[in-house]
Amino acid sequence: MTDWKERYHAAHKEWFARTYPKAYADGHYTKPVMPKYKTANGLTTLICSYLKWVNGIGNRINVTGRQIGGKWIKSATLVGTADISAILPNGKTIYLEVKVGNDRPRKEQLLMQERIRAIGGVYEFVKLPEEFFYIYDREMNKP
Repeated sequence: MTDWKERYHAAHKEWFARTYPKAYADGHYTKPVMPKYKTANGLTTLICSYLKWVNGIGNRINVTGRQIGGKWIKSATLVGTADISAILPNGKTIYLEVKVGNDRPRKEQLLMQERIRAIGGVYEFVKLPEEFFYIYDREMNKP
């Protein structure tokens, strides 16, 4: 098992023990199901779950809009907004755009990344769980 998988499972175990102390003490803990992290949806789920378990927040952003009564309603979200708006346990806000496989950043996403970085923010593209954990550790260890 790779280091990030161990961290993922350890975070869940600690969260479960805090959230359900009686059930944990009684031996009712089971490991979480590993999301299919080689898909964008799975990697997004993995990131948001981990952040929840370590007392952070991972908010999945829907930028595609929605369908109401057979009619497509465009999202009011800014074009280029990242897939995840995250608050780390240290209080730092970061934005993560999940790109898996051959998916590449769009022009609007690159421009949003540039805007956010210009004001001192963090907007990163994530293709692999290892990249997420690298970004997480880097931002958690910054003063």
